[in-house]
Amino acid sequence: MISLKREKGIVGLDIGSYAIKAVELTAKKKNEFEVESIGYELLPRDAIVEGTIMDSEAVAGTIKMIFDENKISNKSVSISISGTSVIIKKISLPAMESEELAESIIWEAKHNIPYPYEETNVDYTIMKPPADSAEKNLDILLVAAKKDKIANYSSVVDQARKSLRAIEVDVFALQNAMEVNYPEIAQEKTAAIVNLGANITNLIIIEKGTPQLFRDLSLGGFLFIENMRKELGISFDDAEKTLKGLPAQDTAPEQIQAVLTTSVENLLSEIEKTFSFFRAGEQKESKIDQIFLSGGLSSLKDLPLFFEQRFKIKTELFNPFNSISFNEKKLDSIYFQEMASSFGVATGLATRKAEK
Repeated sequence: MISLKREKGIVGLDIGSYAIKAVELTAKKKNEFEVESIGYELLPRDAIVEGTIMDSEAVAGTIKMIFDENKISNKSVSISISGTSVIIKKISLPAMESEELAESIIWEAKHNIPYPYEETNVDYTIMKPPADSAEKNLDILLVAAKKDKIANYSSVVDQARKSLRAIEVDVFALQNAMEVNYPEIAQEKTAAIVNLGANITNLIIIEKGTPQLFRDLSLGGFLFIENMRKELGISFDDAEKTLKGLPAQDTAPEQIQAVLTTSVENLLSEIEKTFSFFRAGEQKESKIDQIFLSGGLSSLKDLPLFFEQRFKIKTELFNPFNSISFNEKKLDSIYFQEMASSFGVATGLATRKAEK
């Protein structure tokens, strides 16, 4: 079950490898929302390993905890997936009738997906052409996800006694959050969102409202922790604390900074490859106007500065509540300040599903 469509009244539930985030919104009017409920809970270590749920009981229990502790009564949820089990392809087809298009999509899926068609669930959406475009072909986003990945995540939602309404893709949730919170940039500029998670870094480039390139990189916060653990000879827990900026015993600050700088440079090198691929694939001169950093690792000190120095592009933390209101008396402000960038995917899921 993959959906790119929009419905109303769903809790955005971001099941990450490090933590689970939940956001419930109330729609005021078109593209205007208020946070109804919000929650964040850490997962036990190794409950999810490289995007695969290993301890479904622990994950289901954490989902229940978020709903119970934050008094979220709505049981309808939308979740998202990413990684190597998810394939996104942009294809172009001649304009045709809907039945013929459906058959063509199946044919394209069989030839563009590196997995047996029978082992995947496939969905697609027709992209809106630019206003000045004379192109008669249909630009289509083809999305496929392995059935075992979908079953892995949907079963844990069922185990938590929640109603799964749709499974999305991380990068599309991020795009939707951007359209709500930064409408002028989303529609008029070319922007990259880099979502830095524990195991996976999602990257999407959006040009004037149209997604142009998507990548899931197999690196994130856990790799940074592992690098520090090995290079500094410290425990996983101490490396994790160090990554959060807490002091480490018997480890000089300059040693820590050296390892962090190397890890950041490796990350930037991988992202640079994606940016280069985007520029190489364009028929016309195109540039990225702005970079937004999202996800838990985005809170790493001076990370936007590292990006700006490397790419010479304005970089800032992505705020998924930039244009979304919240009741300061009812909700903890830490979610909307220090932790805001961790809620990009969850908020995107909630905004996407808060519309008809």
